[in-house]
Amino acid sequence: MEYLERTISYLTKSIRAHDSKLLPSTPAFTSHPTPTLTVTSPSCGPSDSRLDNDYIAGEGKNLIPSLSWTLPPSISAASVKEYLILIEDADAPLGFPIMHAAFYHIPPEKTSLGPEDIEKGEEGGRLRGGFKYAKNMRGNVYMPPRPLRGHGPHRYFYEVVALSESVGVEGKGLSAVAKKDELLRGVEGKVLGWGQWVGVAERS
Repeated sequence: MEYLERTISYLTKSIRAHDSKLLPSTPAFTSHPTPTLTVTSPSCGPSDSRLDNDYIAGEGKNLIPSLSWTLPPSISAASVKEYLILIEDADAPLGFPIMHAAFYHIPPEKTSLGPEDIEKGEEGGRLRGGFKYAKNMRGNVYMPPRPLRGHGPHRYFYEVVALSESVGVEGKGLSAVAKKDELLRGVEGKVLGWGQWVGVAERS
């Protein structure tokens, strides 16, 4: 199995850097081309930090990096209806970024995210952090980084978006477990600002 994985890595070595297809490059962000929110990870360090094994699938504890964000002076806290967080692998060997997770309906008063927040709750499909999760390719809450062995370092973009209105509700634009394309449509005309933190993972 490892031989097959390394063969695929060799054949797709040059397929990476899909930055132009990440969330902030979509039409909804035309008026907000540069990040304005400050996003940090108390558990993993500054942006572009290497993720240790506890944050890589199958290597440790499958943790999500903790995140914390602050608004710039140009965005008042009162204007934020909710936050959206999207996590994408920009270097996936598929010709486009892979969405590892998306969390939506994040309350405006919440300005941090940790592993305990993404545990499943008992009410209405909400997570313990008080928000919902979208459907990734594995159908789970969060898919930790797992780059192909030998494919080199992959950059994982943890993107936080402040919205002036709700991204949508179930039955009116969103499925019970939202899909990425539904979220992309749902943020159009509602983006107040965004920021990102980048974690780097590699399996040699």
